[in-house]
Amino acid sequence: MNISIISFVTLLILICFCVTPKKMHIFEIIFILLVVWLLDHPISWIIYVNLSLIKVSTNLGDFWAEVFDRLVLLPLLIMVFFEVILRSNRTATKCIILCVGILILVLDEYALLKMGVLENVNWNIFYSLIEKGFVVLVPYFLWGRYRRKIF
Repeated sequence: MNISIISFVTLLILICFCVTPKKMHIFEIIFILLVVWLLDHPISWIIYVNLSLIKVSTNLGDFWAEVFDRLVLLPLLIMVFFEVILRSNRTATKCIILCVGILILVLDEYALLKMGVLENVNWNIFYSLIEKGFVVLVPYFLWGRYRRKIF
């Protein structure tokens, strides 16, 4: 059941992302996708396995729901946030978009905890804010440098 909910939300966001006109080039999208994958996957497993703050459910369906969330939904959400940032001109608006994006990612993790995909061991919202902030801000600054280099 959990994987169907996550798949539905991902498909809905993916369709919205594909039909809207984009200001980002395909290479920028691939760059963001790869950077988010390289940051999010090791960090999440350090938190899950080494620090034991959150535990992934032993149910196979829940495990695949978590993998699908980490590998597809989170990078897709981050690309949507960056696309919205490209459409804004003011620095304050960009900061607000980044903060709202981090909060949405934390809410996604909280929803996974409530659905039973993740199990709470020593989960703290501040640790989650730090993790999601790192996963959003590092690709943002790297993307900014990449964009200045290319364009």
